Amino acid sequence: MFLLSVSDRGRQEFAKYRAVEAYEIRPGILMMPRYSSDGQVCEIGLEKLHFSPVAIRLDSSLSRKEIDEVFEELAPSSERGPKPANPISQGSTFISGRGMDTNEEYQNVSIDIYGSYSPADGKDGATGEEVAATLKWKNRKCQ
Repeated sequence: MFLLSVSDRGRQEFAKYRAVEAYEIRPGILMMPRYSSDGQVCEIGLEKLHFSPVAIRLDSSLSRKEIDEVFEELAPSSERGPKPANPISQGSTFISGRGMDTNEEYQNVSIDIYGSYSPADGKDGATGEEVAATLKWKNRKCQ
């Protein structure tokens, strides 16, 4: 009985905050879904897990391979639909200061990959590091 009341007290203490649903879809990678009013997933966010009982991760980068693998698992190509025929409508990369947003468009979903950008320093070329990504269904409105 004592254990139950401690657990309830902890939940009540945090009730004023919005709960966030998250799943560790790969070791150290969090997937956070959002839903439409009819309960369908309308958006998925990916980012690195920084805190766990066994480690603190200071590196926040995701590899493009990890992002592609997770999104292929959660929204396979058959569900995404084809890319638009016009190459200009297929996506873009936007750089603003040290931030970078890469967008990929499909018939049914949009993928945005957010990262940091470092311009060429005279020795090497410019570099970018992905830190978060979202996949949004175009025909599902999030609540």
